[in-house]
Amino acid sequence: MKNACLLALIFSFLIFSSCNEEGKSGSEYLFVELDPNVTGIDFTNQLTETEEFNIIEYLYFYNGGGVAVGDINNDGLLDLYFSANQLPNKLFLNKGNLVFEDITAQSGLASAGAWKTGVSMVDINGDGLLDIYVCRLGDWKGIKGKNELYLNNGDLTFTENAAEFGLDFQGFSTQAAFFDYDLDGDLDMYLLNHAVHTANSYCRASLRYRDSGPSGDRLYRNNADKGEKKLTPVTNEAGIFSSQIGYGLGVGISDINKDGWPDIYVSNDFNENDYLYLNLGNGTFKESGSESITQTSRFSMGNDLADINNDGWIDILSLDMLPEDEITQKRSAGEDSYEIYRLKLNFGYGRQVSRNTLQLNNRNGTFSEIAQLAGISATDWSWAPLFADFDNDGWKDLFVYNGILRRPNDMDYINFITNPELGGGHGEKAGNQ
Repeated sequence: MKNACLLALIFSFLIFSSCNEEGKSGSEYLFVELDPNVTGIDFTNQLTETEEFNIIEYLYFYNGGGVAVGDINNDGLLDLYFSANQLPNKLFLNKGNLVFEDITAQSGLASAGAWKTGVSMVDINGDGLLDIYVCRLGDWKGIKGKNELYLNNGDLTFTENAAEFGLDFQGFSTQAAFFDYDLDGDLDMYLLNHAVHTANSYCRASLRYRDSGPSGDRLYRNNADKGEKKLTPVTNEAGIFSSQIGYGLGVGISDINKDGWPDIYVSNDFNENDYLYLNLGNGTFKESGSESITQTSRFSMGNDLADINNDGWIDILSLDMLPEDEITQKRSAGEDSYEIYRLKLNFGYGRQVSRNTLQLNNRNGTFSEIAQLAGISATDWSWAPLFADFDNDGWKDLFVYNGILRRPNDMDYINFITNPELGGGHGEKAGNQ
């Protein structure tokens, strides 16, 4: 669900190659896979399932840990940092010509132990060197991790120092987005968090106004311009929701209404609406998705913000899990019944559909949902999208990263686990996906 992961997959493992010898405009382009023995990139996010910890006990077991791409030594080449959920992370130094060297051991960036969920590269202290922020799952099922901030020492080594910056959050983190929301010249942080199912997961939407602690999203203000090192939590005063019904799986930053201030789009899984936070320019945000967007994805995953029609305005894509194949569709749990749909509306939730949604910016504060018209509404179990002009024709193309090892929404599985006569009878766990 993380765009950094897509960038690494596309631009490091794959390169463009022209099908005709002259490579003239109009030729068909392909991606070519590079051999790990040639690139030196040897990484697998190997998962070990146990009876105590698996997709049923932790509903985001298959989500991955993400990849960060950046030039950590300022040599003009992009380096790669891979995050593994259970195993040590790996840092690969770009040596040029798409050849990389594993320098994890000397860098101090292994970040051993479970459970890593996301990674970002950012120059948090403004010294001209990229630092690395690692999100973790903490205080759940015996896992006690805290988010980590690795400061770049300038010699290909890093020192963990999240506590000194006030960023050693412990909870259900998904990913961090660094951006200057108050335009004071330093980078603030939006911490995207997710929830786990409790009885409150099925409460009214008004619960979104209650701060939940480890599950809700967080906004941190950087006060480096005032000589302070620690980032200050400003979630509630800034108008950011931080409740246990927010299952944050994607966050995008862009100036959506062209007023010069960066806005935020958050994709929420399950019942809760996606959030569209418009930056008011005074240190606060207004959630306006319910006013400007008619319908969103139900099981919202990753998102990407881009101008898809070259009109100068940012559009929004949020992914879901709808299969294009009819057989897989029939085998999978899909839309709610009409009664449940109406119940959710009465509970204060917005209109949601179990498919990808593409919001075309109408340039007047509203959006038109056009995923079906664009032919991208069904891309199966999709994690993260990336808009980019891959063939250099001036138009944004779309790459969707998808796939799942086991489908918890398979109807045979759901029938088994909810039916005691079939040996199941664990209906509460079956609702995880």
